[in-house]
Amino acid sequence: MVAAQYFDGRTTAAHAVTLTLDGEWLQMRGDVLAHEWPLRDVKVSERLGDTPRRITLPDGGHCEVTDHAALEVLLKQGGYRSGWLDGMQHSMRWALLSALLIVLLFAAAYRYLLPWGAEVVARSIPANMLQKMGASSLQTLDKLMLEPSKLAPERQQALRDAYARLSPLPDAQLAYRIEFRSAPQIGPNAFALPDGNIVMLDELVALTQDDDEIIAVLAHERGHVEQRHALRMVLQSSAVGLAMTWYMGDVSSLLATVPAMLVQASYSRDMEREADEYAARTLQLNAKSPCLLPDILHKLEAAHAKRQAEARKDSGGSVMDYLASHPATQERSALLCPAH
Repeated sequence: MVAAQYFDGRTTAAHAVTLTLDGEWLQMRGDVLAHEWPLRDVKVSERLGDTPRRITLPDGGHCEVTDHAALEVLLKQGGYRSGWLDGMQHSMRWALLSALLIVLLFAAAYRYLLPWGAEVVARSIPANMLQKMGASSLQTLDKLMLEPSKLAPERQQALRDAYARLSPLPDAQLAYRIEFRSAPQIGPNAFALPDGNIVMLDELVALTQDDDEIIAVLAHERGHVEQRHALRMVLQSSAVGLAMTWYMGDVSSLLATVPAMLVQASYSRDMEREADEYAARTLQLNAKSPCLLPDILHKLEAAHAKRQAEARKDSGGSVMDYLASHPATQERSALLCPAH
């Protein structure tokens, strides 16, 4: 016998009743009520915590039961079978399997869907927005870590002219300009901004006397820009924040942080390989050896290893590592220049 509250579906009045079973018939009895229905015609809601369970009856009314244990016993006695979904929800095996499936779905979305979506969005950003992001990023860099270049104007112009003579690949989309800066705390380096401008540090120019090696680095950075790597990394790393700010209706706060995010973005190893491959094709188009890039990479690796050792010796700390997110130089050299 199960206590319940009966609602006839026509008024809001509740009637105290008891539910019992007679074979496969559900009987309901109250002070002035007496009904019975085949149990197969009755629908019982799924159990959800301690909320009352609803028994929908053929006459259009329903009963609400708070004694879950007694109701379970009654239903089992009548051979009532709940739906497959309810069974799965109360199965530890299915609960664990569902949790695993959710984790796998999120992992797959992060590994495949998010990069694909970031690439689609990055390639749809208009040129005027790229120019604003590039200018803002350069201003941020100038304030935080860059100093005016100490290279002679003639040397700067010679490198610009050498780069201007480099024929671009047929699928190139952006115009490029070299910005010269100095950054002793960073060391030999070059990096590209979203609008196509490439920042070349004096320390990298001083590392080599071969201008073709510098051109190889510039071609590599051009690959990052053409593939929208910086934007893709920013979009991927800020996907959750973007969704939240869009939902809350204030995207301006996120846009204000984009320059800093661009500065801090580090490329994945796959992106570095894509930029290497782009540089190799560019060098081959211009009748230059792809081995130029491994040559300067080895010099960069040696220079930054020396700086790391000196930093640890002087203060126990470290300096910004240009190669931190890059594939091993030997691996890149083998791909770019197998006979190197």
